[in-house]
Amino acid sequence: MIQKQSLISGMISAIINGIVAWFVFQGRTSLPLTVDSVSSGEKTVFSTGVMTAFTLSLIVGTIVFFSFRRIAKKLDLSLPELLDRPFFFFGVRIVLFYALFAFGTTALVGLFLQKFLGIIIVSRLVAAILMGVISGMASLFINSAVMKAVLRPE
Repeated sequence: MIQKQSLISGMISAIINGIVAWFVFQGRTSLPLTVDSVSSGEKTVFSTGVMTAFTLSLIVGTIVFFSFRRIAKKLDLSLPELLDRPFFFFGVRIVLFYALFAFGTTALVGLFLQKFLGIIIVSRLVAAILMGVISGMASLFINSAVMKAVLRPE
């Protein structure tokens, strides 16, 4: 059930955020995946993707924390005392931990792409597809991780 729900969420997020990225990058015929300087003001696919992965993980993780606990109680998936743990600070800790993990992973992928491949210029369509992939993977990951953490004793 966790895998199915996470996959559905990831696919929906990929489609929605890919479309949003298409409009965000409007007016640009090409974009770099990354640039060589952190202080560069130029919009890149990964500079947008890193923040998208982080904020999406915070939002989706919080929603999943509350909604999955209700489903888990109804289906009797775990002990009631595990499902009754409060959002402050148990839920906040879980969501923040996995959101930071998604942020760091996305940033590292961008860093390694820049380090080993240099500046790669992509079309607006490829940029939108990559944003969809980044957000879909972040959503899939945060859904699965939070659901499993809710069921797991500390």
